[in-house]
Amino acid sequence: MRKGAIYLFYSIIIPVYNNEVSDVRRCLDSFYRSSFNDFEILVMDDGSKKECARTLDQIIIEYPHTSVYHLAHGGAARTRNEGIHRAKGTYICFADADDMVTRQFLLDLAKLKKYACDYDVVYGLVHYVKQGTEREENPHIDSLELKKIDAKGYCELYRHMFDLGSPLYRKDNGYVSRGPVARIVKRELAEKHLFKSELVLGEDELWNLDLLEATDKLAVVYHEWYLYIENLMSTSRKPNPDFIGQHRDLLVSMLPYMQKHEGSLEGAFANRVFESLHAIINGYYLTPLEKEGFLKSMREFNQMVKNYPYTLITYKYANRGGVKTLIKFALMKAGCLLTVYKLKRIMLKR
Repeated sequence: MRKGAIYLFYSIIIPVYNNEVSDVRRCLDSFYRSSFNDFEILVMDDGSKKECARTLDQIIIEYPHTSVYHLAHGGAARTRNEGIHRAKGTYICFADADDMVTRQFLLDLAKLKKYACDYDVVYGLVHYVKQGTEREENPHIDSLELKKIDAKGYCELYRHMFDLGSPLYRKDNGYVSRGPVARIVKRELAEKHLFKSELVLGEDELWNLDLLEATDKLAVVYHEWYLYIENLMSTSRKPNPDFIGQHRDLLVSMLPYMQKHEGSLEGAFANRVFESLHAIINGYYLTPLEKEGFLKSMREFNQMVKNYPYTLITYKYANRGGVKTLIKFALMKAGCLLTVYKLKRIMLKR
């Protein structure tokens, strides 16, 4: 259902899938902490249970220019795409239902309206906050401090979207993320470059790369825009064999982007591969509920990295990724990478 047909400058898309009501309220409340209200909020319900869906219908009444759309469950990419199709604003932005935006973000949105014709994408910074911890936001900054991204900055940003490794897109504890949040995107551009719904993992990373392929009208604001609320319970999730295939599919999907910029992204791609291996090890092979014996897991892991796309990582790629990546590459080739992770975990528990 849609409340009103008033034109508003920004469309904020918030996917929801069985989220806690308190989290959804916290997210929505964060958008109404200033006098700026030139936005609509589209709450996209991705097939939540009936109780959650009913609650969403009830609570949106409390928030101006907020609508909820109930969809069949289709995953994050499809849900965001549906939000893009329904958005009416000049720019769109995304938030996850268990996170929140900062007051600084709202202040900057008001100022950014005057630059509507200049930029297709404007990036801000994300900060991590552990769930249940109190954290004061940084002091508000009145000046916008908008910086156009030049040709050199574009190349750095492209690499950054692979491995988050560019100092140019970090400030203090904040950074430009490779997710869909903490940025505003011109709706016309987003409509032409939707999220790849065939991917279960990393569809937002490829979306960012698609945007970079489509435009160089980019800018960055080095302000804290978004608070990512880290869920401490996620580390104890049940092992999921599909997790391995999901990372493989993501890495394979990233290859064409690397090949378009041959000679400049090998190190960043190597870093991204070892980031995926880190996630696979901690999210599958070394999870608390993992039942297989370690020797069997080690054999399985060592066999996995002998297959595509992990075999693409050569010494040249790893060397360009930096010392840490080169060490991980050597450990992987020696069949010791999983063992080192296991030993490190044992030492941390002591």
